Amino acid sequence: MTSALSTAGLFTASGFTFAEPFTSQDKFDLRFRQVHLDFHTSQHLADVGAQFDPEQFAATLDQARVNSVTCFARCHHGYLYYDTKAHPERRHPGLQRNLLKEQIEACHKRKIRVPIYTTVGWDQFTADAEPGWRQVLDNGMLQGTPPNEPGFYRLQCLNSPYRDFLKAHVKDIFDSVPVDGLFFDIIKPNECSCPRCRRAMVQQGLDPANAKHRQKYGFDVMYEWMREMSAFVRSFNKSEDNKASIFYNGGHIGPDIRPVTNTFSHWEFESLPSGGWGYLHFPIAQRYGRTLGLDCLGMTGKFHTSWGDFHSLKNPAALQFECFNMLANNAKCSIGDQLHPTGKLDAATYELIGSVYREVEKKEPWCAGAKPLVDIGLFTAEEFIGGRVPPPTAGALRMLQESGHQCDIIDTEADLSRYKVLILPDEITVNAELEKKLSEYVSKGGALIASHRAGMNPTKDAFALPALGVKFKAEAPFSPDYIKARPALAQGLPTGELVIYLRGHEVEPVAGSEVLADVYPSYFNRTADHYFSHRQTPSAGKPAYPGAVKNGRCIY
Repeated sequence: MTSALSTAGLFTASGFTFAEPFTSQDKFDLRFRQVHLDFHTSQHLADVGAQFDPEQFAATLDQARVNSVTCFARCHHGYLYYDTKAHPERRHPGLQRNLLKEQIEACHKRKIRVPIYTTVGWDQFTADAEPGWRQVLDNGMLQGTPPNEPGFYRLQCLNSPYRDFLKAHVKDIFDSVPVDGLFFDIIKPNECSCPRCRRAMVQQGLDPANAKHRQKYGFDVMYEWMREMSAFVRSFNKSEDNKASIFYNGGHIGPDIRPVTNTFSHWEFESLPSGGWGYLHFPIAQRYGRTLGLDCLGMTGKFHTSWGDFHSLKNPAALQFECFNMLANNAKCSIGDQLHPTGKLDAATYELIGSVYREVEKKEPWCAGAKPLVDIGLFTAEEFIGGRVPPPTAGALRMLQESGHQCDIIDTEADLSRYKVLILPDEITVNAELEKKLSEYVSKGGALIASHRAGMNPTKDAFALPALGVKFKAEAPFSPDYIKARPALAQGLPTGELVIYLRGHEVEPVAGSEVLADVYPSYFNRTADHYFSHRQTPSAGKPAYPGAVKNGRCIY
């Protein structure tokens, strides 16, 4: 699997057009209990699939209450796990049977759905056979794992003949096995400096030496390939009742994927808390993705750590929490596993998965067709500063979750009329277009909460949103400093000043605004010449300027 896409606000600044509204044939209703069955298998092993028993395989899944399992056509090592007519040189050299076809046939007998996995970005067979198809860094070096280090983390360029191979490979899958759906993995912006990409950038008036131009072109190539591939896959659909689902995995769903939403049939949120994503990634990504009109599937793993952690098991309580959290956030469930090269499922793993999925199955009647009732829209800072778990959004969501307030995560393209309150955490700067949109929202009775730099213009030297009722003076002169609520805001808070660890802003309320809290500076900032005890200098006990201001239905 993969790490996340990581761009900062590219799609709002680059002039990309957004996806058209969905039609009925674009949507796909997922199963509640899926397993994502990795099978990245080294070419150095013989007897691959030798212990595979179709009936035992399907029965084990069925007994664990699994009703959908993603199985492999092709892995990151670059090998195929079915009898291919188009690419026999890529069939795994140790494969003992037509594994994928037998998996599908056995599962279909038990009404278990089988989407098919294939890799895109990482493909070691291709990296070795066609080094000219690899992505090139701006310094001229080949992207990815160095040649004398283990790993297949070498991205292929989608502006190369590899693109034609991928289309031929997909056709070969349709020609060889029944296809319930396709899961394309390692989908990243094609930020490449190979001769083909450099020529194409120049032809489009872009500068290959400019990092932002390379990034824009990289997204253009990725988006174009996704649109082309989805159209190609959909050309194989025989009827409305016999269509393949489509998902492109980049390890994250965020605002940068909005322009190509209609290339997907559904969302899958790869988010292994112990595998680098953490426990805040899924609720942030899911609360955003569920607003885009497609069915959602959370994805954790059975592993103690992350993908490829053979012979490890997650604590049962942790796996329960992760799956129940998916249901609570309006998603269905997927648990990652990796099939042993012999082709035999691990009994202990499916005892663990079954213990959780039996509980999920009991809850499905209350979850099927459910819609979140949401009054609060929380803007994601990802659109402005990047990162799959941007700290301002994570902090605000944590407070809302802990206080029991339901919210969606939204971007600047969202329909704001759906929400009674909008929260702009720390980094949500406001251009003219967004100012107009937010001001119209407030004029129609909406409420706003903004913090720190949120509500300021893109250059961050003045507030662009008059509704907040404050003027910017300067960065806070003291840090840390302290805040104390006035009576209107003090209910439930400790009396006295409370420390604010990060530097804020000094602001001035406009006429008619109400100050809800005051900032109390310390005696002095901590320096080599002036320091106090182990950490920050205490409050000097005198209010200096506002820490919270209310203006009508807006609070800063």
